[in-house]
Amino acid sequence: MSSVTEYLNYIDGKYTGGDSVEFTDVINPANSRTVFKVAKGTEADVDRAVQSAKQTLESGVWSGKTPEERANVLMNAAMLIFLNKDKLANLESVTSGGTIRRTSTVDIAITAATFYMTALTLKELPRVEHAMCPPWIVPVHSYWKREPVGVCAGITPWNYPMILAAWKIAPALAMGNSIVVKPASTTPVTTLEMAGLLRMAGLPAGVFNVVCGPGGAVGERLVTHPDVDKVAFTGSTEVGRRIARLASDSIKRVTLELGGKSPLIILDDADMDLAVNVSLFAFLLNSGQVCESGTRLFVPRHRQQELAERMVEKIKKLTIGDQLDMATDLGPIANAMQLDTIVNYVETAQKEGAELFYGGQRLTGGDYGRGFFFTPTIFINCRNDMTIAREEIFGPVQCVIPYDDVDEAVAMANETIYGLGAGICGKNVAETQKLAARLRAGTVWINTWHMLRPDAPFGGYKQSGLGRENCYHALLNYSEVKHICQDLTPGADDKFFNPLIGLNK
Repeated sequence: MSSVTEYLNYIDGKYTGGDSVEFTDVINPANSRTVFKVAKGTEADVDRAVQSAKQTLESGVWSGKTPEERANVLMNAAMLIFLNKDKLANLESVTSGGTIRRTSTVDIAITAATFYMTALTLKELPRVEHAMCPPWIVPVHSYWKREPVGVCAGITPWNYPMILAAWKIAPALAMGNSIVVKPASTTPVTTLEMAGLLRMAGLPAGVFNVVCGPGGAVGERLVTHPDVDKVAFTGSTEVGRRIARLASDSIKRVTLELGGKSPLIILDDADMDLAVNVSLFAFLLNSGQVCESGTRLFVPRHRQQELAERMVEKIKKLTIGDQLDMATDLGPIANAMQLDTIVNYVETAQKEGAELFYGGQRLTGGDYGRGFFFTPTIFINCRNDMTIAREEIFGPVQCVIPYDDVDEAVAMANETIYGLGAGICGKNVAETQKLAARLRAGTVWINTWHMLRPDAPFGGYKQSGLGRENCYHALLNYSEVKHICQDLTPGADDKFFNPLIGLNK
């Protein structure tokens, strides 16, 4: 008998192995040791989960509740997440590689706040909106209300499993939908734990389901399932394109939060101490595995050397290692495949003429031997047309691109297929605000980075995605609008349409 904890899929309010007798190993990326085994779902498991979600939706046991009743359950969930924060943070760190210092504070806070703020926003969302009926118009009463989209599918990535699951679960539930979530195969545990917490919070069985397994089987079955009405996906732009194509066959509603190659423009008047810290935070949080990481650093040409040198001074003081140690600043890369991707991009950069200023190699030997660790890496004198400046690396690699005037920097910043995040460092408030308006990105930070709020919309321009998550924008994405129009004239002879086709003869 295995001493490793086994997790089952969550369908119709209970944990179940379904048809699967196979388990997937979930490993700790710091040492490659198996820490959990998770049931490998099948297409039949997806069908059962969707059927449960649909039956529950149609029963009205959740969709028929008032907004206040649903909001109370979401608030209960927020409280339970805080009460279980130590366990959830540990599970998140050991499986994803995120440092415990971050998961136990920021990740827990954002996850709980997502449920709480969604509940507050739901209470403020108008239940019914009415149209005016001026006296010169046919006397009709028109009003519209929001109803659930139906059965939703959420497909989440491995970099921030808990937060990004909450961004889909909370708004879907708030608007009365049922949802089936497929977490990444390498990091499904915290989503499975949240299923139990939501049940404790008062969510009826069948409203929330989790099926783990590979994207090719479980994910694609969800996206193409005839009873799934909406798909929400966070991940690479390449996979997002495929999901959009698959969903289009049945015209499913789609929310896509995809890749980025976010630019950070350092202005000539920027405080250099601040510029160094923002530049480092922009590309090193979670070892660079963040969709809106600031990985194109535009700096005045005459300040490039100074900025790079001061960044390296701080990098050398960072502790890289065991993500479960509170003293660790940077943990491992989340999986072996991603580590190989980073190595390949660094090699490509050097072949294309980027100047390696610091780092550029995997950490090996000693405590790093069996883990997936990579040194923070800085390239200088990069060009905006280089592969490392065009494609998302998803690792701790910074591309420093010198510029000669601000208009040139803005043009290069916008010259990308992506538009998820962008940022500016500078002292002149008016100037930074003007530049923010010129940057084509869903979020623009000024003198900060990675400030994602549950009460503010998040999403991207261009090929960084479709729709927005968080705030009331997410609630709108998870609902349909129904216009109801009632003619108030009393009899058949009074109708405005009679003379249009001769019905008054």
